[in-house]
Amino acid sequence: MPNDLRTIASQLFHQTLRAIDVAAVVRQNLSLEGNQLRIADESLALNEFKRIVVIALGKASVPMARAAEEALGERLTDGLVVTNAVLGAPPRRMPCVFGSHPLPNRGSVTAAETALRLLRENDAADTLVIFLISGGGSAMFEKPIDARLTLADLQAVNRVLVNCGAVIGEMNVVRRYLSAVKGGRLAAAAQHVRQVSLYISDVNADDLSTVSSGPTLASAIPRTAFEKIVARYDLRNQFPAHVAALLNELPDLPQPTATSRATHHLLLDNRRALQAMKQFAENQFNAIVEIAEDLVEGEVQATAQLHLERLAALRHRHPGRLVALLSGGEVICPVRGDGQGGRNQEFVLRAAQLLNAAHETNVVVLSAGTDGIDGHSPANGAVADAMTIQRGLNAGMNAADFLQRSDSFTFLHKLGATIITGPTGNNVRDIRLWLAN
Repeated sequence: MPNDLRTIASQLFHQTLRAIDVAAVVRQNLSLEGNQLRIADESLALNEFKRIVVIALGKASVPMARAAEEALGERLTDGLVVTNAVLGAPPRRMPCVFGSHPLPNRGSVTAAETALRLLRENDAADTLVIFLISGGGSAMFEKPIDARLTLADLQAVNRVLVNCGAVIGEMNVVRRYLSAVKGGRLAAAAQHVRQVSLYISDVNADDLSTVSSGPTLASAIPRTAFEKIVARYDLRNQFPAHVAALLNELPDLPQPTATSRATHHLLLDNRRALQAMKQFAENQFNAIVEIAEDLVEGEVQATAQLHLERLAALRHRHPGRLVALLSGGEVICPVRGDGQGGRNQEFVLRAAQLLNAAHETNVVVLSAGTDGIDGHSPANGAVADAMTIQRGLNAGMNAADFLQRSDSFTFLHKLGATIITGPTGNNVRDIRLWLAN
C-alpha cells in the first residue's frame, strides 16, 4: 500500500501544478475587449492612456509577461521582464534582465535601475503601468537605498537572512529597509501614472505588501518592527560591520496611502493551490481531506510532529477511509552543513523518521516547492514513508547523519524519493501532503 500511496501523492502534486498554470490564470484576468481593458474585477478605458508599460518581476515573471503581451498586443508600448530563468519562449516585445536567486547579483541591480529609469521616463497621467509581481523578486530585483551599500553587502545580508532562521516575512522587513525599490519605493518613482499590480503570491494570508518585498505596495511597518527583527536574530553581529553601522541611518519606509490611481489584485496563492489538490483528492480517490490552515510556518521537526498528530486524529475520525492532510507555507530549516537539500526534503526525511519510530506502515508524506526549487539541490521536494529510513540503512545510509550535514537530497535521491520538475515558472510556496488509510 505505501507504494500505491506514493504514486497517488505524486500524481496529486503534479496535477496541482498543472491546475495553477500561471499563464492561464493571467489570461483569465487580463483581456482586451475593444477599447476596454479588463483587469481582474476592474475595467479601464484605454482612450485615457497614450502609453501602456508592463514591468514583470519574480519567478513567474516570464509566463505572466507572455500572457500580458498576448492580451495587449500592439497597445503595449514598453516593458521589462526581470527573471532568473526563461522557461519556453521569452516575451517578444519586452526585454529580459536576469537577476539571481536566492542572492542578488549584478543583474539584480541592473534590473532595478532599468525599471526605475523606465518609470521616470513614462511618469505622466496618460500612462498605464501594469506590474506583474511574483515571489523571488526580493533577490532578483534590488538596488541599495544608500550609496555606501555595495552589491557584496546585499549578498552578505541576504545570505545571513536566508540562514538565520527568520521566516520570510521577517526577512522581507529587513530587505525593505535596505532597498531603494522595495516597500513601495518602486511605485513612488512614478507617482503620476495609473498603476495596476497583479500578484502571484508566495506569502501568508494574502499580505500582498510582502510579495517580493512589496515594490509597489507600502505597508505600515514601523521602525520598531525592523529593530526587533534585527535584535531577535542578532543581525548586527552577523552583518558586515559597516552595514551594521548604517542600520540606524536608514530612512523610514513609505507609508500606505489610499488612492484610486493604484490598484492591486491577487491572482493566485498557496490557498488556491491547496484547494485544487483537495478537489483532485476528493473527486479521483474519494479521500477525506483536511487543510491545516494553521500549520504554515514553524521549526521543521516540530512542524512535522504536529502534522503527524493531526493526521492521526483525522484517521481516528474516519476509520477505513483514505485520508489526506494538506498544508502549505515554508518551514523554518536553518542550514547546519554543506550538503545538498532544502526545507521540503528535510521535512520529508524528518517525517519519515517519525513514521519509522511510530511503525506507521500505511502513511506517506510529500513536500515540494511549487517553484521547482528546494534549497541548494536539483529537486523541489520528495515523497517518503516509514520504510524510507530502513531502505536507507540497507543502502548503508543513516538518515540522522545526512540531516546533520543538511544533505537530505543525497539520502532521498539515492532511494529514488526525490521530486524533480525543474523550475516551473510559478511560486505559491510549498505544498505538503500526508496520505493514510
